Amino acid sequence: MNTLITIGSQLWFEGTYQGGTLNFRFGEGKDSLHFQVGISHASLFECYRSLSDATVQWRIGDCSLSIFGDQEELRLHFCATDRPDQRADHILRGRELRAFRYALHALASHHTATLN
Repeated sequence: MNTLITIGSQLWFEGTYQGGTLNFRFGEGKDSLHFQVGISHASLFECYRSLSDATVQWRIGDCSLSIFGDQEELRLHFCATDRPDQRADHILRGRELRAFRYALHALASHHTATLN
């Protein structure tokens, strides 16, 4: 599956047969961090549904990604499961927030379309 959805210069989704991988690059040069969070189709759909709540609080099972916020702003909190000291946040607003919602819906819906 060759789906690539760019949300911002440091944030993008890659579609996979199992769902999607959310990539986030934090920092520049040799000190930069690259987080990759694999998310199943079911979890993508669950996350997408949670975005319609007035207050958003969603976390993936291994806690490598947590999402908090509201309809105007979301905070994505990334944490390396093997190195808890490696963590970073990214704030989504405006165009990036809309692109993130679109990506979740598109990747979650792909599984439903494949099964039919």
